[in-house]
Amino acid sequence: MKTKNNETFYNLGFGDYNLENKSISDKENSNNGDVRIVFNTVLSTIPKFFQDNPDFPIYFQGSDSKASFEKECRNTCSKNCNQICKNKNRRIRIYTYFLDKNFKHFLKDYVFYGFDDELKIFVEYVPKNNYTAILIYKKK
Repeated sequence: MKTKNNETFYNLGFGDYNLENKSISDKENSNNGDVRIVFNTVLSTIPKFFQDNPDFPIYFQGSDSKASFEKECRNTCSKNCNQICKNKNRRIRIYTYFLDKNFKHFLKDYVFYGFDDELKIFVEYVPKNNYTAILIYKKK
C-alpha cells in the first residue's frame, strides 16, 4: 500500500479463510475462544517482518474501525445498541490494550503512531489515548 507521499507500507491483516471463494475475510467473529492465541500469533509476525523489511512501516486497523462498520453492524447486531455501537473499534482496542501494557518494552525497537480520527492524521502514539489505527516503524 502507499501513502499520499508515495511511501510504501504494509497492512497487518488476518481473518478467516473461505475455501469456496478463496479469500480472507477480516469481518468474521468466530467466538470460539481463541482470540488470545490468534492475537499472539499475529503479533509474533512483527519482529520477523521487520527483520526482512526494516525500511517499511506496518499499518493495522481493526475491521470494525472503518467508517462503514457501524451501519453494517446495526443491520445484523443482536445487542440493540442505541446511540453508540458497542462493537465499533473493538479489535483496535485489543491491540492498543496490549501495546499500552508493553509500551516501554516495545519503545526499545519501534516507533508508534496512532490515527487521530478527529484530526484525520497519524500522531505520536500516547498510551491510553483512543486511536482507530496504528503505524509502526522499526528504529534504525
